[in-house]
Amino acid sequence: SPSATPHGAVMSSLLERPLHERAARLDKARDSMKPLLENGVLFQNKCETVFSEFRISCVHLRREPATVDAVKEKFVAWRYLCKLCRERPFLHDRVTEVLKILMLSYAWMEAFAEDPECSIEDLPSDLQEEFRRRGEEANDPSGNQREPGGYPSQSHPPSSPSDPGKLTGSMQVVVQRCTKARLLVDERAGRWSEIGFGLFVAVFFTKHATEEKVAPAARFILSAKLSTSSAKPGGEAESVASLCSRGLAQGLLVLPQASLQSELHEKEMSLTYVAQSNAERLYNAFVQAVHSAASELIAGPRKAQLQIVAGAFHGGQVMDISSAGPFMHSFML
Repeated sequence: SPSATPHGAVMSSLLERPLHERAARLDKARDSMKPLLENGVLFQNKCETVFSEFRISCVHLRREPATVDAVKEKFVAWRYLCKLCRERPFLHDRVTEVLKILMLSYAWMEAFAEDPECSIEDLPSDLQEEFRRRGEEANDPSGNQREPGGYPSQSHPPSSPSDPGKLTGSMQVVVQRCTKARLLVDERAGRWSEIGFGLFVAVFFTKHATEEKVAPAARFILSAKLSTSSAKPGGEAESVASLCSRGLAQGLLVLPQASLQSELHEKEMSLTYVAQSNAERLYNAFVQAVHSAASELIAGPRKAQLQIVAGAFHGGQVMDISSAGPFMHSFML
Protein backbone atom coordinates (compact mmCIF):
# COMPACT_ATOMS: atom_id res chain seq x y z
CA SER A 1 0.00 0.00 0.00
CA PRO A 2 1.18 3.62 -0.52
CA SER A 3 3.25 5.03 2.29
CA ALA A 4 1.69 7.71 4.47
CA THR A 5 2.53 11.31 3.67
CA PRO A 6 3.81 13.33 6.66
CA HIS A 7 1.27 15.89 7.89
CA GLY A 8 3.69 18.78 7.42
CA ALA A 9 4.29 17.81 3.80
CA VAL A 10 0.53 17.70 3.17
CA MET A 11 0.05 21.18 4.65
CA SER A 12 2.97 22.52 2.63
CA SER A 13 1.52 21.07 -0.57
CA LEU A 14 -1.89 22.63 0.08
CA LEU A 15 -0.38 26.02 0.85
CA GLU A 16 1.46 25.92 -2.47
CA ARG A 17 -1.77 25.62 -4.45
CA PRO A 18 -2.78 28.67 -6.52
CA LEU A 19 -4.56 31.31 -4.51
CA HIS A 20 -7.73 31.10 -6.60
CA GLU A 21 -8.00 27.35 -5.86
CA ARG A 22 -7.71 27.93 -2.13
CA ALA A 23 -10.29 30.72 -2.32
CA ALA A 24 -12.68 28.49 -4.26
CA ARG A 25 -12.27 25.77 -1.64
CA LEU A 26 -13.27 28.21 1.11
CA ASP A 27 -16.33 29.33 -0.88
CA LYS A 28 -17.32 25.70 -1.42
CA ALA A 29 -16.93 24.96 2.30
CA ARG A 30 -19.16 27.94 3.14
CA ASP A 31 -21.80 26.81 0.62
CA SER A 32 -21.85 23.32 2.15
CA MET A 33 -23.00 24.91 5.42
CA LYS A 34 -26.26 26.23 3.96
CA PRO A 35 -28.31 23.01 3.82
CA LEU A 36 -27.17 22.06 7.32
CA LEU A 37 -28.47 25.34 8.73
CA GLU A 38 -31.87 24.56 7.23
CA ASN A 39 -32.07 20.89 8.27
CA GLY A 40 -31.51 19.92 11.90
CA VAL A 41 -31.06 16.21 11.22
CA LEU A 42 -28.53 16.92 8.47
CA PHE A 43 -26.65 19.24 10.82
CA GLN A 44 -26.41 16.59 13.52
CA ASN A 45 -25.05 14.00 11.08
CA LYS A 46 -22.61 16.12 9.07
CA CYS A 47 -21.74 19.23 11.05
CA GLU A 48 -18.25 18.09 12.07
CA THR A 49 -17.26 17.02 8.56
CA VAL A 50 -18.40 20.31 7.05
CA PHE A 51 -16.69 22.33 9.78
CA SER A 52 -13.44 20.43 9.26
CA GLU A 53 -13.38 21.44 5.58
CA PHE A 54 -14.09 25.08 6.45
CA ARG A 55 -11.41 25.07 9.14
CA ILE A 56 -8.76 23.66 6.79
CA SER A 57 -9.70 26.20 4.13
CA CYS A 58 -9.34 29.07 6.60
CA VAL A 59 -5.97 27.85 7.82
CA HIS A 60 -4.69 27.64 4.23
CA LEU A 61 -5.64 31.30 3.70
CA ARG A 62 -4.50 32.71 7.02
CA ARG A 63 -1.67 34.61 5.29
CA GLU A 64 -3.98 35.98 2.59
CA PRO A 65 -6.15 38.56 4.42
CA ALA A 66 -7.49 40.20 1.25
CA THR A 67 -8.82 36.85 0.03
CA VAL A 68 -10.44 36.12 3.40
CA ASP A 69 -12.01 39.60 3.38
CA ALA A 70 -13.47 39.04 -0.09
CA VAL A 71 -15.54 35.99 0.86
CA LYS A 72 -19.24 36.58 0.18
CA GLU A 73 -22.14 35.61 2.44
CA LYS A 74 -20.08 35.76 5.59
CA PHE A 75 -23.28 35.51 7.61
CA VAL A 76 -23.65 31.85 6.56
CA ALA A 77 -20.34 30.92 8.16
CA TRP A 78 -21.00 33.03 11.26
CA ARG A 79 -24.41 31.45 11.88
CA TYR A 80 -22.95 28.01 11.36
CA LEU A 81 -20.06 28.62 13.78
CA CYS A 82 -22.44 30.00 16.43
CA LYS A 83 -24.70 26.96 16.09
CA LEU A 84 -21.71 24.62 16.21
CA CYS A 85 -20.44 26.24 19.40
CA ARG A 86 -23.86 25.85 21.02
CA GLU A 87 -24.35 22.22 20.06
CA ARG A 88 -20.77 20.88 20.00
CA PRO A 89 -18.97 22.44 22.99
CA PHE A 90 -16.26 19.77 22.81
CA LEU A 91 -15.16 21.36 19.49
CA HIS A 92 -14.46 24.76 21.07
CA ASP A 93 -10.68 24.45 20.74
CA ARG A 94 -10.85 23.86 16.98
CA VAL A 95 -13.52 26.52 16.48
CA THR A 96 -11.35 28.98 18.40
CA GLU A 97 -8.56 28.39 15.88
CA VAL A 98 -10.89 29.49 13.08
CA LEU A 99 -12.30 32.41 15.07
CA LYS A 100 -8.84 33.82 15.70
CA ILE A 101 -8.23 33.90 11.94
CA LEU A 102 -11.56 35.57 11.17
CA MET A 103 -11.19 38.03 14.05
CA LEU A 104 -8.22 39.60 12.26
CA SER A 105 -10.59 40.80 9.53
CA TYR A 106 -12.72 43.85 10.23
CA ALA A 107 -14.93 42.86 7.30
CA TRP A 108 -15.77 39.59 9.06
CA MET A 109 -16.25 41.30 12.41
CA GLU A 110 -18.61 43.85 10.87
CA ALA A 111 -20.61 41.05 9.23
CA PHE A 112 -20.97 39.36 12.63
CA ALA A 113 -22.13 42.58 14.29
CA GLU A 114 -24.71 43.25 11.56
CA ASP A 115 -26.37 39.83 11.83
CA PRO A 116 -29.10 39.68 14.52
CA GLU A 117 -28.87 35.88 14.56
CA CYS A 118 -25.24 35.94 15.73
CA SER A 119 -24.44 36.31 19.42
CA ILE A 120 -21.11 36.52 21.21
CA GLU A 121 -22.70 34.49 23.99
CA ASP A 122 -22.73 31.47 21.65
CA LEU A 123 -18.94 31.54 21.23
CA PRO A 124 -16.41 29.82 23.53
CA SER A 125 -16.56 31.67 26.85
CA ASP A 126 -12.79 32.08 27.16
CA LEU A 127 -12.72 33.96 23.83
CA GLN A 128 -15.75 36.20 24.29
CA GLU A 129 -13.92 39.14 25.88
CA GLU A 130 -11.30 39.27 23.14
CA PHE A 131 -13.95 38.85 20.46
CA ARG A 132 -16.02 41.68 21.94
CA ARG A 133 -12.97 43.95 22.00
CA ARG A 134 -12.21 43.19 18.36
CA GLY A 135 -15.82 43.94 17.47
CA GLU A 136 -15.55 47.34 19.15
CA GLU A 137 -12.42 48.07 17.13
CA ALA A 138 -14.22 47.12 13.92
CA ASN A 139 -17.05 49.54 14.74
CA ASP A 140 -14.79 52.39 15.85
CA PRO A 141 -15.98 55.28 13.64
CA SER A 142 -12.73 57.19 14.11
CA GLY A 143 -10.75 54.30 12.67
CA ASN A 144 -7.98 55.10 15.15
CA GLN A 145 -7.31 51.45 15.87
CA ARG A 146 -7.11 50.35 12.23
CA GLU A 147 -4.25 49.86 9.89
CA PRO A 148 -4.65 50.25 6.10
CA GLY A 149 -6.65 47.29 4.80
CA GLY A 150 -8.67 47.03 8.00
CA TYR A 151 -6.32 44.89 10.11
CA PRO A 152 -5.30 45.62 13.69
CA SER A 153 -2.23 47.61 14.52
CA GLN A 154 0.76 45.40 15.19
CA SER A 155 1.35 47.41 18.37
CA HIS A 156 -1.77 45.70 19.75
CA PRO A 157 -1.52 42.06 18.70
CA PRO A 158 -4.29 39.66 19.59
CA SER A 159 -3.98 38.29 23.08
CA SER A 160 -2.49 34.85 23.53
CA PRO A 161 -4.82 31.87 23.73
CA SER A 162 -6.34 31.09 27.07
CA ASP A 163 -5.24 28.09 29.05
CA PRO A 164 -6.39 25.18 26.85
CA GLY A 165 -7.04 23.13 29.96
CA LYS A 166 -9.66 25.52 31.33
CA LEU A 167 -13.09 23.85 31.65
CA THR A 168 -15.94 25.99 30.43
CA GLY A 169 -18.75 23.41 30.28
CA SER A 170 -21.88 23.02 32.34
CA MET A 171 -22.03 19.24 32.67
CA GLN A 172 -19.64 16.40 33.33
CA VAL A 173 -20.88 13.35 31.45
CA VAL A 174 -19.61 9.77 31.37
CA VAL A 175 -21.00 7.58 28.60
CA GLN A 176 -20.70 3.78 28.48
CA ARG A 177 -21.79 1.79 25.43
CA CYS A 178 -23.91 -1.21 26.40
CA THR A 179 -25.61 -4.23 24.85
CA LYS A 180 -28.19 -4.16 27.64
CA ALA A 181 -28.70 -2.38 30.94
CA ARG A 182 -31.39 -2.30 33.56
CA LEU A 183 -32.33 -0.15 36.56
CA LEU A 184 -34.21 -1.22 39.68
CA VAL A 185 -37.15 1.20 39.82
CA ASP A 186 -39.23 -0.49 42.55
CA GLU A 187 -37.21 -2.41 45.13
CA ARG A 188 -40.22 -3.69 47.06
CA ALA A 189 -41.86 -5.11 43.94
CA GLY A 190 -38.57 -6.14 42.38
CA ARG A 191 -39.45 -4.20 39.22
CA TRP A 192 -36.75 -3.25 36.72
CA SER A 193 -36.71 -0.99 33.65
CA GLU A 194 -34.43 -2.26 30.91
CA ILE A 195 -32.83 -1.15 27.64
CA GLY A 196 -31.01 -3.15 24.98
CA PHE A 197 -28.32 -1.69 22.70
CA GLY A 198 -27.55 1.90 23.60
CA LEU A 199 -25.79 4.03 26.18
CA PHE A 200 -25.53 4.34 29.93
CA VAL A 201 -25.17 8.05 30.71
CA ALA A 202 -24.03 9.40 34.09
CA VAL A 203 -24.33 13.18 34.56
CA PHE A 204 -23.09 15.86 36.96
CA PHE A 205 -23.90 19.57 36.80
CA THR A 206 -21.27 22.25 37.44
CA LYS A 207 -21.92 25.63 39.02
CA HIS A 208 -22.09 27.12 35.49
CA ALA A 209 -25.05 24.95 34.50
CA THR A 210 -28.43 26.40 33.61
CA GLU A 211 -31.55 24.83 32.14
CA GLU A 212 -30.78 26.49 28.81
CA LYS A 213 -27.26 25.05 28.70
CA VAL A 214 -28.23 21.41 29.24
CA ALA A 215 -30.21 21.19 25.98
CA PRO A 216 -27.10 21.15 23.72
CA ALA A 217 -25.67 18.37 25.91
CA ALA A 218 -28.80 16.28 25.33
CA ARG A 219 -28.50 16.78 21.58
CA PHE A 220 -24.83 15.82 21.72
CA ILE A 221 -25.56 12.53 23.47
CA LEU A 222 -28.01 11.59 20.73
CA SER A 223 -26.00 12.81 17.74
CA ALA A 224 -22.38 11.91 18.62
CA LYS A 225 -21.07 8.60 17.25
CA LEU A 226 -21.01 6.75 20.56
CA SER A 227 -23.32 3.75 20.12
CA THR A 228 -23.60 0.63 17.97
CA SER A 229 -26.12 -2.01 16.97
CA SER A 230 -23.60 -4.86 17.11
CA ALA A 231 -22.63 -7.04 20.06
CA LYS A 232 -19.20 -7.64 18.53
CA PRO A 233 -16.26 -5.78 20.14
CA GLY A 234 -14.96 -2.95 18.02
CA GLY A 235 -18.19 -2.48 16.07
CA GLU A 236 -18.45 0.70 14.02
CA ALA A 237 -19.67 3.62 16.11
CA GLU A 238 -22.83 5.46 15.08
CA SER A 239 -25.07 7.99 16.75
CA VAL A 240 -28.16 6.92 18.65
CA ALA A 241 -30.27 9.23 16.48
CA SER A 242 -28.88 7.77 13.26
CA LEU A 243 -29.45 4.18 14.36
CA CYS A 244 -33.01 4.87 15.48
CA SER A 245 -33.74 6.71 12.23
CA ARG A 246 -32.73 3.53 10.37
CA GLY A 247 -35.13 1.47 12.45
CA LEU A 248 -32.57 -0.07 14.82
CA ALA A 249 -33.57 -0.17 18.48
CA GLN A 250 -31.58 1.99 20.89
CA GLY A 251 -31.93 2.98 24.50
CA LEU A 252 -30.52 5.42 27.06
CA LEU A 253 -30.20 4.75 30.76
CA VAL A 254 -29.59 8.08 32.51
CA LEU A 255 -28.50 8.55 36.12
CA PRO A 256 -27.34 11.53 38.20
CA GLN A 257 -23.85 10.94 39.53
CA ALA A 258 -22.52 13.45 42.09
CA SER A 259 -19.26 11.51 42.46
CA LEU A 260 -18.07 12.54 38.97
CA GLN A 261 -16.55 15.58 40.65
CA SER A 262 -15.09 15.18 44.11
CA GLU A 263 -12.33 16.49 46.32
CA LEU A 264 -9.77 14.28 48.07
CA HIS A 265 -8.68 15.22 51.60
CA GLU A 266 -5.19 13.79 51.73
CA LYS A 267 -4.88 13.74 55.51
CA GLU A 268 -7.98 11.64 56.13
CA MET A 269 -7.96 10.15 52.60
CA SER A 270 -11.67 10.94 52.46
CA LEU A 271 -13.79 12.32 49.63
CA THR A 272 -16.10 15.32 49.53
CA TYR A 273 -18.62 15.57 46.71
CA VAL A 274 -19.34 18.93 45.12
CA ALA A 275 -23.03 19.73 45.44
CA GLN A 276 -25.04 21.85 42.98
CA SER A 277 -27.94 23.53 44.78
CA ASN A 278 -30.39 23.17 41.90
CA ALA A 279 -29.04 19.88 40.55
CA GLU A 280 -32.40 18.11 40.75
CA ARG A 281 -34.09 20.75 38.60
CA LEU A 282 -31.20 20.62 36.10
CA TYR A 283 -31.34 16.83 35.97
CA ASN A 284 -35.06 16.86 35.23
CA ALA A 285 -34.48 19.52 32.57
CA PHE A 286 -31.77 17.38 30.98
CA VAL A 287 -34.02 14.30 30.86
CA GLN A 288 -36.78 16.37 29.28
CA ALA A 289 -34.27 17.81 26.80
CA VAL A 290 -33.29 14.27 25.78
CA HIS A 291 -36.94 13.45 25.04
CA SER A 292 -37.34 16.67 23.04
CA ALA A 293 -34.12 16.16 21.09
CA ALA A 294 -35.12 12.58 20.28
CA SER A 295 -38.41 13.77 18.80
CA GLU A 296 -36.55 16.24 16.61
CA LEU A 297 -33.52 14.20 15.55
CA ILE A 298 -35.03 10.77 14.96
CA ALA A 299 -36.87 10.78 11.66
CA GLY A 300 -37.66 8.56 8.72
CA PRO A 301 -40.32 6.07 7.61
CA ARG A 302 -38.63 3.19 9.46
CA LYS A 303 -37.66 5.06 12.60
CA ALA A 304 -37.53 3.17 15.88
CA GLN A 305 -38.68 4.67 19.17
CA LEU A 306 -35.80 5.56 21.49
CA GLN A 307 -36.27 3.91 24.89
CA ILE A 308 -35.27 6.27 27.69
CA VAL A 309 -34.90 5.07 31.27
CA ALA A 310 -34.08 7.84 33.75
CA GLY A 311 -33.31 7.10 37.37
CA ALA A 312 -34.84 9.07 40.22
CA PHE A 313 -32.69 11.92 41.50
CA HIS A 314 -32.91 10.90 45.16
CA GLY A 315 -32.27 7.54 46.77
CA GLY A 316 -29.97 4.66 45.99
CA GLN A 317 -29.48 3.36 42.47
CA VAL A 318 -29.23 -0.35 41.66
CA MET A 319 -28.35 -1.23 38.09
CA ASP A 320 -26.85 -3.97 35.91
CA ILE A 321 -25.00 -3.31 32.69
CA SER A 322 -23.57 -5.59 29.99
CA SER A 323 -21.27 -4.47 27.22
CA ALA A 324 -19.12 -5.85 24.42
CA GLY A 325 -16.08 -4.05 25.77
CA PRO A 326 -15.10 -1.05 27.93
CA PHE A 327 -16.11 1.55 25.36
CA MET A 328 -16.41 4.55 27.69
CA HIS A 329 -16.01 8.30 27.21
CA SER A 330 -15.92 11.28 29.57
CA PHE A 331 -16.95 14.74 28.37
CA MET A 332 -17.23 18.23 29.79
CA LEU A 333 -20.18 19.70 27.89
